[in-house]
Amino acid sequence: SGPRYVNGEPVAGDSQLPAAFIEQEVNFFPHMTVKETLDFRVELKLGKKLGRSARDDVVSGLMDQLGLTKSADTIVGNSKVRGISGGERKRLSIACEMISSPPVLFLDEPTSGLDSYQATQVVETLRSLADGGKTIVAVIHQPSQHVFGMFDDLLLISEGRLMYYGEVSKVRSYLEGLGYPCAKETGTAEHVLECVSRVNGGGDEEEKAGQERIERLAAEAVKHAGDTVFGSGANNGGGSKAVDKKRKRKRKHFEIAHHSGANIFKQFKLLLTRALDEVFRGKGAIIIKTVQQVSIAVIYGGIYKLGNNQASIMDRIGLLSLIAIGATNMATAGTVRAFPKEKAIVSGEIANKLYGTLPYFLAKAISEIPLIGIFQGVFGAIIYPLTGLQKGKFKNFFLLTTLHTIMAEAAGLLIGSVSSSSDVALAMFPAIVVLNIIFDGKNISEENTPRLLRWVPKFGLIRWGFEGLAVNEFEGLTFDTSGPPRGPVAKTGQQALERFGLGTRTVEDVMRAQRNIICGCWFLSWVGLSLTRQRFQVMRQPNKA
Repeated sequence: SGPRYVNGEPVAGDSQLPAAFIEQEVNFFPHMTVKETLDFRVELKLGKKLGRSARDDVVSGLMDQLGLTKSADTIVGNSKVRGISGGERKRLSIACEMISSPPVLFLDEPTSGLDSYQATQVVETLRSLADGGKTIVAVIHQPSQHVFGMFDDLLLISEGRLMYYGEVSKVRSYLEGLGYPCAKETGTAEHVLECVSRVNGGGDEEEKAGQERIERLAAEAVKHAGDTVFGSGANNGGGSKAVDKKRKRKRKHFEIAHHSGANIFKQFKLLLTRALDEVFRGKGAIIIKTVQQVSIAVIYGGIYKLGNNQASIMDRIGLLSLIAIGATNMATAGTVRAFPKEKAIVSGEIANKLYGTLPYFLAKAISEIPLIGIFQGVFGAIIYPLTGLQKGKFKNFFLLTTLHTIMAEAAGLLIGSVSSSSDVALAMFPAIVVLNIIFDGKNISEENTPRLLRWVPKFGLIRWGFEGLAVNEFEGLTFDTSGPPRGPVAKTGQQALERFGLGTRTVEDVMRAQRNIICGCWFLSWVGLSLTRQRFQVMRQPNKA
């Protein structure tokens, strides 16, 4: 809590400051280039105010100002995808916040994780912004002497206590005046850190001297801070009508400045384009998934050779069950692992009011469908002739497996949207899969299902996929009854389905149930994402005694 002032004017606790905050670790979509990342944000923030050519000028200006022109067409990348350097990524994060041209920039450890050269480049960029009229406030740990010298003012903190507040150029003489001179061969930055650091592992006298030094520096800093005035309106109490009117005007200005610059349809279009680019540019993931589908289809095709004898009834049931279980595992697990990481990026963008949760989620869900269709087409084209599944039913087989995979990914999105991290989502995954396997339609009868769990089969991911594939395959089949019996003899596919309690629904019924589950999972995922978005505390004026 505490009062806030901008240029001497008080700011209400629920108002946005005209400032940007850049986190220590800023993540981006890895397969977008530097220019595309800036284009995307500029169009969302300034799309209503500027035309296409003006927005291009803004992007070009930001890249020139922050030294990103050479890497404009390089993908951003991440820890797994090679892209721009760490220093360039830091400068890109600054460029993204500079789009709205905030007068103040707050940065949390902008040099963390960078080597000395990249750290110097980042701080030189900040220095140029400060020389251009911006106010730069940065938290920095263990700076080199060169980096330290580029700052104008220093707020020195140790153990949460103020040690010094003033000009960087005066801190050396200030410490000397308190009896802590700096050796000629020692840099100011190193000397400052030694003065405010506690001695650990030394003798009792050294530790006592270090503690006394810190206490004295803290006391002197408080004494000098008392002479500093923060804002000309500090003593007016904020009670006058004039101040209240100014406060309302500022609040309105700040709120407008932080609204998205694009309507919901424009947001959806831009988000869908980005999502599709991310999906189709992830060549590594596409290759891996293609190999998975081909190898699984070949394995199944090498093992199962379906005929029309009584034994083939159980073989068909086993094969279709494995297809449903395998598709559920791969689709749900892949989404559960990936979505929480994307959610970390998206939550920040939504918190910055770049776009809404609804257009993002619709774009995310729709962008996954094309590749699912391609993969299931490859899988079906291989497994169908190899195993000898019923001819003339491939279209329904393709539609059922595609809907089944979309349903499994929708469930993965639901798990990921309500989970705080990938670890939490993966911890929930096994229990959910086990429940779906148990209630897949053949492992336990409906009559023997515990009363409290009888709702589970109605929403079973594996159950509906398996049942639809079974109905599609068995309808229209006739079986040879002359061979050795395998349980009750079934002459027709309908009789075989009845043996497993599956003959009561049509393929259309199953597809309708799959569609309902997909829509339900998408809706709950949107609700979960909305409820778990970033929230921020509002600064309150301290209560007067």
